[in-house]
Amino acid sequence: MKSNHLKIYFLLSGFLFVLDQFLKYLAFHNQSFRFYLLKPWLGWEYFPNPGIAFGLPVPQFFILLLTPLILLALAYWWNKNTHKTNHFYLGVCLIFAGAISNLIDRIVFSITIDYFRVLTSVMNLADITIVIGAVLLLSKNKKSK
Repeated sequence: MKSNHLKIYFLLSGFLFVLDQFLKYLAFHNQSFRFYLLKPWLGWEYFPNPGIAFGLPVPQFFILLLTPLILLALAYWWNKNTHKTNHFYLGVCLIFAGAISNLIDRIVFSITIDYFRVLTSVMNLADITIVIGAVLLLSKNKKSK
C-alpha cells in the first residue's frame, strides 16, 4: 500500500472526527432547533442517546469498557493482518474516528449526541462512519474467502 493512501485515510478520518464533533457542538448548543427536508423522515434534530445503535439500552459502564477494548483489538488486527488492502485501512480508520468521537460524548455527557433524523432513527456522523468502516471490513473479508 502506498503511504499516500494511508495519509489520505488518516486525514479523511480526522476531518470526519472534527466535523462530527462540530455538528454535535451545534446540536447540543441549539437543542430546540429542528430542520426537516422531508418532515418527519429526514432532517436535523437534537437527540440525547443514552443507548447504542437504534437506542438499544446498554449500561454506560459496559460501553465505556467495551469501546476501548474493541479499538485495541482493531489496532492489534491492524498490526497483525498480512492481507492489508485499501478497504482494510479505510475501514479501520473510519471505525476509529467514529468510535472515538462517540466515546468522547459518553465520557463528557454520559450519552451520545445524535442529530440526523433518517426515517425513524436519529444518528450522528460518527455512527455513519462506524457503519461504513464495518461494511468495508466485512465486504473485503467476504470477497477474500
